[in-house]
Order: sequence, then structure tokens, then C-alpha cells
Amino acid sequence: MPRRIGTDESAVTSLPFRLTVSGILFAVILLLSSVYLFDFLEEAKENAALDEISRLTAAAEQLSLHGEGSEVSLDLRLPEGVSVDFGILPGRQDKWPEDANDYCVRMGEKATFYCSDASFSNSGLNGPVSLSSGKHRLLLSTELEPGSGRLFVLISEKEALKKL
Repeated sequence: MPRRIGTDESAVTSLPFRLTVSGILFAVILLLSSVYLFDFLEEAKENAALDEISRLTAAAEQLSLHGEGSEVSLDLRLPEGVSVDFGILPGRQDKWPEDANDYCVRMGEKATFYCSDASFSNSGLNGPVSLSSGKHRLLLSTELEPGSGRLFVLISEKEALKKL
């Protein structure tokens, strides 16, 4: 008499459950990976922007040390989604000469404030300067404000460059 081999079908009945759990775990891992990657890319963009801005502020501080009549040209590239306001803080637009040493870096919804040893102004020596994303060819020069005798670093665009 032939012997009958028994079949155990418990693995077949639990297969859909195992596939569902595996799919959910894969989706969670994928989601966490994308969040970490996004944070990493944002941090890299912020560091690149701060490196560029620190070149400008370092040049402005050096010009301030040399006194009135100093000039330097500087190429600056701000990453997409980054802007910077020199000589002003948000919500204090009417406080320009008081806030001339401050600058604000904006990345999307995030704004970070910094202070510099240089006082910033536009080329007309009458207000703050804002730079948006993209390449900028800047002329930094120093001039004394006649009323107060305060030395300002004037930031002006030498020529518009195409955004990359």
C-alpha cells in the first residue's frame, strides 16, 4: 500500500499576511530614507549658502577696516530658494541705520539672523540690500554717511548674470 504524504498548507495561508507586513515595512523604510535624504540636501544647501554669504561678510568687514574709498568685486552664487537681506531684520524695515550691521538669511520658511562688524547699505546709501537666488556680480565699496559719520559698505550689482 502506497504511503500518503501529508501536506501542510499553513505556509500558503500565511503568505498574504507576510507579503503585507513586508510591504508595510518597505514603505516605512523608504519614507524614513527620503526624509533623511531631504534633510541632508537642505543642510547641504544651507551650508553652501552660508559659505557664500560668509565670503561677502568677510570682505565687507575687511573693507570696513581699510576705511572710506575701499572697493572690491565679488561673485556670489546663492542656491535656489535662498535669499539674504543685508542691513535689515524682518518686521523692522523702518529701522535701517540701527539694523545696518544685521543680515537675515531665508531658506523657504526658515529665517536665520546674523550680526556683522560691517554696516551694510544699498548703493544710494539710503537703505538695506536684498539678494535673491542665483549668481550676482557685486561691487562692495565703503563710504561715510555724512550725517552720522558712520562707515557703510555699499553693496551694488555690477552686472546681472543669468541664473544657472
